[in-house]
Amino acid sequence: MDGIALIFGLAVIVTLAFVVLVILSIPPGEKKDPGAAADEPASQPARGFKSWIPFIGISLVIGIWTFWGAIFFLAVVWLMRLNPSSNSVLTPGITEKNTARRLYLWLLLSPFVTVPIFLVSVFFLSSSASTNQRVLAALIPLIFLTPLLLGLTSKSVFVFRHSQQSILLMAFRAGLASLAISITAQPADGLGLFLLGNGSLGLFGSIWGRNQVTRGECWLMQRKGEKSASLESQAANLSPLDGELEVMLKSLDAKDKLLAKTKALNAFRSGPPETRRRAVEVLSRLGEVEEF
Repeated sequence: MDGIALIFGLAVIVTLAFVVLVILSIPPGEKKDPGAAADEPASQPARGFKSWIPFIGISLVIGIWTFWGAIFFLAVVWLMRLNPSSNSVLTPGITEKNTARRLYLWLLLSPFVTVPIFLVSVFFLSSSASTNQRVLAALIPLIFLTPLLLGLTSKSVFVFRHSQQSILLMAFRAGLASLAISITAQPADGLGLFLLGNGSLGLFGSIWGRNQVTRGECWLMQRKGEKSASLESQAANLSPLDGELEVMLKSLDAKDKLLAKTKALNAFRSGPPETRRRAVEVLSRLGEVEEF
């Protein structure tokens, strides 16, 4: 049993490495001109069944030791290979950043729910428990991380990709949990590795993701060539209405707030999407946007 568990542990490590390679092996999308097309996501290369053959092969190897591990690997690969819809917005606004932050906040706080359930599951495992039973015990708590999937329904590329990053971090944590309780004769003997490794991944992974959100960046977007226009490019392509809104955003303490409100309303009614987004920011800071 110990020899098989050790082999399985090595297989989990290899699996996690391949999860990363899934992303790194995807060539970046075609870079677009950061001008008028800045809000359009980069086109992604078409993928056929042949591109799945290596991952299916890996899952079959993993399946020799654990059926649930193989299924989990394929599920993560599938989620990481999804792309946002063609009409998604590339440049993030305040709302998109707040949504992305909530993904990592839940990733950070979820151990308060998932860890107790995991410990209870391990408590009922005996030394004779099979690898499949141990892996299933490690994967059951992931049901409480399903809210991360909601980000994949977003019309924002920024939120979509950060959701995938949070899923990748979740996959690392689940893989480590499976490894911790499978490399020893008694499942409980690996809890120290689980608590140390899972806690570190949860803390530093969430901090890493939230820091990216604060900077308006996304590692996965960069890998796929989905880059929003730089601040300089956006400034060079601002319409006159954009320029006026920028001035208003910096001088909302001026007495003539009525004029600012009028201009923002006109911009919202007749401006392009980026201008309308700026107009909403102005109206929000003027207290003219109602929340339901």
